[in-house]
Amino acid sequence: MAKAHLNRRRFISTTSGLAGGAFFVPNILRSQNGEAPSNKLRIASIGVGGKGESDSNAASDGNDIVAIVDVDQNTLNKAKQKYAGAEVFTDYRKMFEAMGDKIDAVTVSTPDHTHFPAAMMAVALKKHVMVQKPMCNYIAEVRQLHQAAKAAGVVTQMGNQGRTMEGQRRAKEWIDQGAIGTLKEIRLWTNRPIWPQGLLKKQVVPQPENLNWDNWLGVEPSEPYFEFDLSPEDANKAKKGKSVHPFNWRGWWSYGSGALGDMGCHIMDATFSILHQAIPVKIEVETSPISDTCAPVWSILKYHIAATDKHPALVVSWHDGIKDGKPNKPEPSEFMNSELGQKAFSKAGSGMMFIGTDGVVFEGEAYCSSPSIYPEAKFMEVKQAMTAGTIKKTETRSPKPGEPQKEWTHVIKNGGTTSSNFDYAAPLAEFVLLGNLAIRSRQTIVWDKEKMKVTNAEAPNQFIKRPSYRPEWYKA
Repeated sequence: MAKAHLNRRRFISTTSGLAGGAFFVPNILRSQNGEAPSNKLRIASIGVGGKGESDSNAASDGNDIVAIVDVDQNTLNKAKQKYAGAEVFTDYRKMFEAMGDKIDAVTVSTPDHTHFPAAMMAVALKKHVMVQKPMCNYIAEVRQLHQAAKAAGVVTQMGNQGRTMEGQRRAKEWIDQGAIGTLKEIRLWTNRPIWPQGLLKKQVVPQPENLNWDNWLGVEPSEPYFEFDLSPEDANKAKKGKSVHPFNWRGWWSYGSGALGDMGCHIMDATFSILHQAIPVKIEVETSPISDTCAPVWSILKYHIAATDKHPALVVSWHDGIKDGKPNKPEPSEFMNSELGQKAFSKAGSGMMFIGTDGVVFEGEAYCSSPSIYPEAKFMEVKQAMTAGTIKKTETRSPKPGEPQKEWTHVIKNGGTTSSNFDYAAPLAEFVLLGNLAIRSRQTIVWDKEKMKVTNAEAPNQFIKRPSYRPEWYKA
């Protein structure tokens, strides 16, 4: 078998063209002599700090991390202690050049703007890929990566762990089988952002010695390293620092996706599943003052969902941030007016309410891991119906609940379907990012999913695609 080797120029050309046609790369899951592969996957981890550390750790269970990539030397030094045998890189392009025939699968756990180019390089070489939420931070990239991965025939997964959990499946079964009557409204909220957002101003400062800033920027235009001023309302977030690396990139449109990008793929996940993967037709928006560069301190969105044979037309509302000095939460359901219900709602920093004609399915955290029903008497009825078998288990369960990384490696080895494969995750990410499209547009948008276009105004369409790519990182 010929050695898989691509220079960087050919890499970039190949990945930019993959979505438009097939690209053959030898299947390295077979050994050089054609025998069955080892039961251990050879995994490259792009991003090994923060979420990347836990992703790599989970994916390594029963497998080998053979390459680690990070732009922060301090983070790399820590990871090297755990994965002593792994090759070490600060540039994922160089990793693919050197390791293209020595890896089977890739995790991408980086700032959002790097998800797309890194994952596109992985699927160009037909590597199985797991990408952290929200998959990408532009809708056009989400669609292109989905198409490319499908053409490559690789096993995919997005890192939204709630999708693997029992609770989300149970909530869908309850609602599908009429436990709360007819679903009429959904209310979602989060305490994010817990990092600075809003009207932030850049200040050029010396670059940290441990950080390869140019590699961190990746596809985004080159600019000097910067920090930003903290606003008075962000004073309590000072412990996160005043630089985008390693955490505060989330609030900048170029690099992250705000509170929606961080938590939407978790909190909206059960909603997306329960609505049978419906995409909104219109989104209304209200926010704190925002700039062209950063997400707002708070936002309120109303996603309008068209009627189907599964549910009537309804609104999914989203609240985030701190508004007027208080958590920006929706009103509780009238079905939660008991002492227990009021207490549960009060302590829920993030959560969801699926409001029906006869009750509400409530979850007071982000992943829908342990939903309940109010009023309490209705929940007791549903529990009895589950025991009697009149409310049935209809949803496929994950072999690795709560562990999307292990589910992904399990499916690569044993076959099956990952819970958040890109056929599911890509439209979920689009559902989430449509909220940001409305926020950035600062107006109501009407969405045509077939044409991937806002139809009631032209200006919002500028935010569907990334404005530009540095060609040495990705050729659009």
